[in-house]
Amino acid sequence: MNEVASKSVLSKMLSLFWEPSGTFTALKERTTAYDVVIPLLIVAVLSMLLIPVITPVALQEYKVRIEDSERLTDAQKEAQIERLENRGNEVTKYVMTAVTIVLKVLIVALFAWFAGNFVLGGEVRFVPIFAVTAYVGLIDLISIAVKYPLMISQETTRIHTSPALFLPESTTFLYRFLATLDIFAVWKLVLLSIGVGIINQIKTNKVFWTLLIMWLLYCVAAAGLGGLVKI
Repeated sequence: MNEVASKSVLSKMLSLFWEPSGTFTALKERTTAYDVVIPLLIVAVLSMLLIPVITPVALQEYKVRIEDSERLTDAQKEAQIERLENRGNEVTKYVMTAVTIVLKVLIVALFAWFAGNFVLGGEVRFVPIFAVTAYVGLIDLISIAVKYPLMISQETTRIHTSPALFLPESTTFLYRFLATLDIFAVWKLVLLSIGVGIINQIKTNKVFWTLLIMWLLYCVAAAGLGGLVKI
């Protein structure tokens, strides 16, 4: 086994941040179950550990939105607030957090695999692409490190690292669309493009433009659907 293929999971995680091609080349040479499970586990465990920290902020923010709502009667507001308070310590919150993280990575991996194999003509197994996506998900650790302290200090979950930061908060489609263009999402898109390109032996720029179009379509859909959710 060559030196690249024998890189440990830890070394692949570390090199993701300064030499991502090294991480993805190692995954191309050899992918194990640990390459999927360990990155996912790290992000999931950290997210679950932070639930007690961020939940009070989110609950208080949601209560304010309920109290300010013109669509609900006073009785409905009281019922919703009481329901929120009673759900404050649910174990399912931790389970759903872990499940959501795994599902998000799985769905992104499926789209990346589809783009590489069926749009760009690659011929690779799903597992290496799943591993690439799991490693790319480690960027969420940086996102958490940046956003969570701001959420706590500013007592709001609405922290933007996107162009929406430069606009007054609103419910318009443009605001919701710009809010999805998160700098960490762009970072992950670039890394995913590099990884899929290396695994499939396709030029990174071809992969990037394909994934970019798919991502922008998702952003448009998310912004549109977000307008249907009202309190």
